[in-house]
Amino acid sequence: MEFYAYRDVIEQRTRSVHELIIDHRFPMERWGDTEPPHDADMTPAEIKQKFQLLKKDSAGNHNLLKSRSCERCIKTNKRGTPLGIKFYYEGDENWPADVPVRGKDAETGCVGCGWYDFETWRDRLNQQIAQTD
Repeated sequence: MEFYAYRDVIEQRTRSVHELIIDHRFPMERWGDTEPPHDADMTPAEIKQKFQLLKKDSAGNHNLLKSRSCERCIKTNKRGTPLGIKFYYEGDENWPADVPVRGKDAETGCVGCGWYDFETWRDRLNQQIAQTD
C-alpha cells in the first residue's frame, strides 16, 4: 500500500488502509493452482507487475466488480468492460483462442483488459482519445 501511496487505481483517490484492497492483477479464478508465495522483499517492479490497489468502502467495492467481470469472462470468453467502456489496449473483447483459460499461461489473455491493469488501460484510452482530437 505504501508503494502506491494508498491511492486506488480507478478513482485515483488517496484512501485509508481499511478502504483499500490489494488486488492481484491476474485473477485467482484463472490461476489453476495456488499462487506461489510472494517474497516479502519484492522490488517495486515486481509489485507493479503483480498488484494494484482497488477501493473497498461503503460506497462500493471495485475488487468485487472485477471478480464478477472475470467470472463472466471465464464463462463467456468475453473480456470485461470496466465502467461499461468497451476498450482493450491489446486484443479485443474475445478471450484469445490460443491462450488457455487457466494456469500460468492464461495471464497473457488478461493483458489488454482494463480490470487487469487499470492504469495502463486508462493511459492508453486517453492516448487514443487525444489522437482523435
